[in-house]
Amino acid sequence: MGITLYYNADCSDCARLAARTRKLDWLGRIEFSTVDSPIGPVPQGEIVVVEPKTQRVFTGIYATRLICLQVPAFALAGVALCIPPIRNRFGRKKPGCNGDACEI
Repeated sequence: MGITLYYNADCSDCARLAARTRKLDWLGRIEFSTVDSPIGPVPQGEIVVVEPKTQRVFTGIYATRLICLQVPAFALAGVALCIPPIRNRFGRKKPGCNGDACEI
């Protein structure tokens, strides 16, 4: 496996987006998990990604970028999220997004 994606199974949006990502991950580079992440329980609307080689933990837009770089269908989005102005624009949470929108 390439990376491990932790998400909250109680969040319907998170579960739906994780299922969609799993379907598009035809190279099998992502392992999906709903158990507590290395930094604790995953809040609704959030994701945590762990890179197994280095055991580095990523959250927010950095986790999203790492997922995009692993899935061929999302590769261009992953490259775009490497550009600081784009990453800064989409990395901010909108007011009122306390669990009703996912990062992926």
